[in-house]
Amino acid sequence: MIPHRLAQFIAGALLAVTAVHLAADGRPADFEATFELVRNDKLAGESTATFNGAGAHWSLSSKSEGTRGLARFLGLEEHTVSEGTWLDGAPRPDRYDQSVKVAVKTVETRARFDWDAGTVVSTHKDGEDTLPLTAGTLDPGTIALRIRTGLIAGEREWTLDVVDEDKIESQRFVAHAPERLDTALGCIETVRVDRDRGPESTRYTRTWYATAHGFAPVRATHGKKDGDHIETRITQLKVAGQSVAAGAAC
Repeated sequence: MIPHRLAQFIAGALLAVTAVHLAADGRPADFEATFELVRNDKLAGESTATFNGAGAHWSLSSKSEGTRGLARFLGLEEHTVSEGTWLDGAPRPDRYDQSVKVAVKTVETRARFDWDAGTVVSTHKDGEDTLPLTAGTLDPGTIALRIRTGLIAGEREWTLDVVDEDKIESQRFVAHAPERLDTALGCIETVRVDRDRGPESTRYTRTWYATAHGFAPVRATHGKKDGDHIETRITQLKVAGQSVAAGAAC
């Protein structure tokens, strides 16, 4: 996996995190989270993420830094922001910005949504494209936030239109049976959601959502069979200003 794609996955996994409680109107509460980044079973870096969902607007942001191994050698730094509004209980993005620094090169990716005009302007490493919007189109950082709202509503499958640089890509996700997962916060009952790329694909993306904590993602993995394996693992979580205490292991 090339470093830029690694950073894109890290950012997506971090922006996936939503608070472990719901506000009175059913929206996720504000949170601050800390993660460890693991590459091929070796610690590679650390990250922080924040979510603010008060009022009509929401925002998600993440910062990542390579502190070990190849990620440190390459000076990996990532900063991502997604912002939007709520529509019928689901997140609707308005703006997406990502900056990834690897060695001496910085790659910036942006998306600007104009829902009235029905278009999104996507700026990426190869140029700029104006793409047609369909209802429910997401930026990469908002995918798991949308899945989480679906899990709360009892949904088990999703086909989502996502801005992917020069195109709108249809991505399918499927939820699996509940399973217990050991985390830094203790043993947590989770639902694993996989991206379904079809039987021929050698790539995998999996996210574990905590059923007892408002379906907050607590682990995410991404990789390619016989290739790199990347994980994000939650280590600390603060919701509405209060820390989530660690429990016993499974």
